[in-house]
Amino acid sequence: MGRHPDLTIVKKRILVDTFLDLEGVRVPLKSIRNAAAKRYILRLHRDGYIQITIPCSGNRKHAMLFVEKNRQWLRDQWLKREAGIKEKAAERHRREIYYKGKLEPVEIKDVQGQPHASFAGQSFPVDLHRLDLKQWLEAWLNFKAKENLPNRVWTLALKYGFKYNKVTIRDQRTRWGSCSSNKTISLNWRLIQIPPRHCDYIILHELNHLKHMDHSIRFWRSLEAICPWFRESEAWLKVNSHYLRD
Repeated sequence: MGRHPDLTIVKKRILVDTFLDLEGVRVPLKSIRNAAAKRYILRLHRDGYIQITIPCSGNRKHAMLFVEKNRQWLRDQWLKREAGIKEKAAERHRREIYYKGKLEPVEIKDVQGQPHASFAGQSFPVDLHRLDLKQWLEAWLNFKAKENLPNRVWTLALKYGFKYNKVTIRDQRTRWGSCSSNKTISLNWRLIQIPPRHCDYIILHELNHLKHMDHSIRFWRSLEAICPWFRESEAWLKVNSHYLRD
């Protein structure tokens, strides 16, 4: 079988495993001889060590002199790499989430050996090996929505004289709420994330459908009587529709 003219087989062999002291930072150093290399090459390997490539005409003594010559560069690059790793790790534990219209920072804290997510004065345990932080936050917001939104529906219905059968909290990506012919009010759990004023508008909008199932002029006049800020809320929801997706 003939060799492909563009294919070059390069054999690599790890010669020495040692450590390089970069001003107090002990970093693994690996030497590799590469027959195709034309010069000494230093690089930070993604697996967490410094690699010196020795060309065919080179030797370990000159390789170590090359390392010493570039010691300051290696130190700077290694510290930069370490800082990047720490920043990424911190980023995985630093989040912001909207809750009742405010962008709240989310922190991961250790509580008696158990990780807890904390935001807006609330704290709950999370197992980040089982679910990622986004999934835990969504589950918690869904729980808070089921805890808070039905009570708000009851309060507004009582205030304005509406009678409904039940409230369901759902996970929808295209609508904030709905009202069925059997007088069931369905609300999106993400309403817990938006400003309470606009959340009330959605609830009053759906309650108003108990009297007017369409969007006729009578519906909007009736809604304006109980929710005079409805135009403001409509405009806000149109601009902030990303809440349904994010």
